[in-house]
Amino acid sequence: MNPMTRPNGPQGETDEPRDDALVQRTLQGDQRAFEVLVRRYERLVFRIAGGFLRNRQDVEDAAQEAFLRAFGALSRFRSGASFGPWIAQIVTRLCYDRLRARRGREVGWEDLSLAEQQEAATVAAGAASGVGAANRDLAERVLTGVSPKERQILLLREVMGYTAAESAKVLGCSELAARIRLHRARRTMQRVAERLLDGMDSSA
Repeated sequence: MNPMTRPNGPQGETDEPRDDALVQRTLQGDQRAFEVLVRRYERLVFRIAGGFLRNRQDVEDAAQEAFLRAFGALSRFRSGASFGPWIAQIVTRLCYDRLRARRGREVGWEDLSLAEQQEAATVAAGAASGVGAANRDLAERVLTGVSPKERQILLLREVMGYTAAESAKVLGCSELAARIRLHRARRTMQRVAERLLDGMDSSA
């Protein structure tokens, strides 16, 4: 499975069964129905997990656990809904919890590499941020200051290159709501970066 490709097309674009129908069939004991859901959304799950975790084995483990959690919670799946936004929330929360558990304390300026410090200064100044390794590492380090929902929209727009409409479809919200969420997420990242810069001044 290749985490660097776009997710499969949403339900309704072909004659394939809808997500909620596949969920019902799974609950009735049809294991192959859930396999269809996995194939339909595995690339999305891998891309989200890959935005949080850098180690390939960690990404694969998180993706597998996300589908296992979804399988165990299918009875709570809302009838008529799309499986995509639901599994996206599951894998986002899972990865968020994993990374938060690894961070034993709040990140300070002295913990950042030179590239990350430069990236923090860029974000704090309100300038456009890149999507390179420094940006990704910085985002991981300041994760405690960014909520799962904010991190998810940042991943979709800034890392995965989704449009507002595509992001809204994954998140299960309107395009306007996705734009508002992105704006708030960027503001949160800016405030976190500003606090890091304040730490640099106090430690100088």
